[in-house]
Amino acid sequence: MYTLDVLDPVAPQQGDITALPLAPRPASLAGKTLGLLWNGKANGDKALRRAGELVQKRVPDVTVKFYSGALPCPDRLMEQVKAEADAVIACTAD
Repeated sequence: MYTLDVLDPVAPQQGDITALPLAPRPASLAGKTLGLLWNGKANGDKALRRAGELVQKRVPDVTVKFYSGALPCPDRLMEQVKAEADAVIACTAD
């Protein structure tokens, strides 16, 4: 007979956690600029670009702008994204 060990990949919470409120969301992306912020991890750019394509299929008049950063993301790039984009999708991937 075989046994199966099921492991929980979620790390236990340690210490006090203070949750931040969610950032305000635009009612629609129509006529807006969507920033795609990548931190340089392998294949994250592919996932972001695909997400941008899917958003453009649903909202044809959205402008999608890709930003290539690093980990940690430089403050100057964060300020640029903040100034240029109405909403942002950021991701990492391996």
